[in-house]
Amino acid sequence: MTTPRGPRQGNAPFPPTAATQVRKRASSFDRLLLWIKPLGLAVLSLVAGCTHTPSSPRAGGGSWFPGADVAGLAARPGVDFIPGLRGYQQTTDYTCGPAALLSVARFYHRGGIAEDAATEMRIAREAGTRFPEGLPPGGKLGTKPEEMVAWLEKNGFEAKLEFEAKPGDDGAALRRLRENIRRGIPTLVAWIDLGGHWAVAVGYDDRQNEDPWDDVLILADPYDRYDDVRDGYTFVNANRFYWMWFDTHHFDRETWRGMITVSPKTPLSGR
Repeated sequence: MTTPRGPRQGNAPFPPTAATQVRKRASSFDRLLLWIKPLGLAVLSLVAGCTHTPSSPRAGGGSWFPGADVAGLAARPGVDFIPGLRGYQQTTDYTCGPAALLSVARFYHRGGIAEDAATEMRIAREAGTRFPEGLPPGGKLGTKPEEMVAWLEKNGFEAKLEFEAKPGDDGAALRRLRENIRRGIPTLVAWIDLGGHWAVAVGYDDRQNEDPWDDVLILADPYDRYDDVRDGYTFVNANRFYWMWFDTHHFDRETWRGMITVSPKTPLSGR
């Protein structure tokens, strides 16, 4: 991927030299449908954290959104991918943060971390996640970035929190995110999907061309409900993600491109 410019927002005009890119994007739309999971209309709710209701996998009917061959991603040209890290599925509508922490901790083989609801809720309590019970009037459910970082640091990890105070458009945050993926470092991201949602960035596909607008970001998603394969992964157009990569809830103000880079303080066995 070459990025002489940042991802473009909304209906901003294309440069005069980009006519071929416009045609290319139109012709590649069908290809994108095989990758991109439609984003929920819950984006209209900008103040609730992970406000959704868990559902069971689709039992019947046609397959509108087939999954990708995740097992072969790491070997594909143009793809950076962290194998072995998929999204544990949250069991409540406010524990996407603890579920993402659980996935990262298991990836690094931290002891005492099982993929079950008991561990998910234990992490939620340890991190200070706000539960519906006892929530004061006007309070917001979920887990803030500072609480995520504190839990990681208490449990043997280095955690670096970054964000942009205003929406930049140079694509620098997306390039840093891809560099982490290239180095095999999981990165927690907070974006406005589902009204405020935590996921883990684990892959990036530049589609083997120089057009940055059709790149694909791969997330280990604790709420994998957007395609017909419940494998713990969400695929989203990178440009679309870039302009939805903000949160009005977790930071108590609108903050853009929030990410937490995670690595063990000391090498852990099994990696």
